Amino acid sequence: MTEQPLVSIIMNCYNSDTYLKETLDCVFAQTYQNWEIIFWDNQSTDKSAEIVQSFKDPRLRYFYAPEHTPLGEARNLAIDEAKGEWIAILDADDLWHPGKLEAAFALLARYPQKEQVSLLYSKTEYIDSEGKRFGLFEEHYSGEIHDKLIMYGDFVFISSAIFRTDILRKAGKIDISLHYAEDYDILLKVTKSHRALCVDAFHTSYRVHADNLTSTKVYAYDVENFEFLNKYARGHNLSWKLRYYIFWNNSKRMTASIVKLAAQKDYISIKKILKSYPQYMLLSPYIVSYFLYKRVFKLRDTDRT
Repeated sequence: MTEQPLVSIIMNCYNSDTYLKETLDCVFAQTYQNWEIIFWDNQSTDKSAEIVQSFKDPRLRYFYAPEHTPLGEARNLAIDEAKGEWIAILDADDLWHPGKLEAAFALLARYPQKEQVSLLYSKTEYIDSEGKRFGLFEEHYSGEIHDKLIMYGDFVFISSAIFRTDILRKAGKIDISLHYAEDYDILLKVTKSHRALCVDAFHTSYRVHADNLTSTKVYAYDVENFEFLNKYARGHNLSWKLRYYIFWNNSKRMTASIVKLAAQKDYISIKKILKSYPQYMLLSPYIVSYFLYKRVFKLRDTDRT
């Protein structure tokens, strides 16, 4: 591996013109310039194509999909066009800090066992529709993170991830049978036998807005994650410790789901989720109690300061 490898940036788009220019601008502003953009237009009908074509740079390679496909399949088609030694996935509404790529590959260059690294990523901040920061996602780990991804949940945002191309392709790319857990799946696959390095800086901005898919698909999103993790445990002969963490995390997810669904007054989905996964209610009271306990003590600490 070279210290200045070509990075193929996968950008999938379907009617994403609202934030698209800002996202493209953040790539062109990178201090690390050895990259290409594989822009996969999934048959948009808005101004996305016009925005892309306004950038007169041969590193931006525009592809118009022959047919509209689900996101996972569209990402795989874009990955097939990549020429880089590394592949990054940047959603058309998220942003990168100008030094993101440079910092990632500087970190890799200092690492003594480069051939063991399959994933580079950075910490992520939350921004609103206006681009204003309103939260930070602090959790990050380097090294052998596969088990931590199971124990602590998916802490790597896909727009932050930079994958080694040969390992990503060997892992089978994106599982097109998944619609909400495909990011989690590919992260587990590429870190199963390889390591990750995280830049300890907020170099990725994840935009939260009304059109985010997962914000409107609470039930479908959480149910797929239940099933995905259970299937993953069965298929990979995980230890009892990791199986316990899956049960615990699914219980937390179920509690959060019920709260969100109740806020949406979606009582039909609440009934369905309780009927299908009653086992996760066993830990739910403990989770609620723990959450309230932490909130109370956090408020007390705030009062003291």
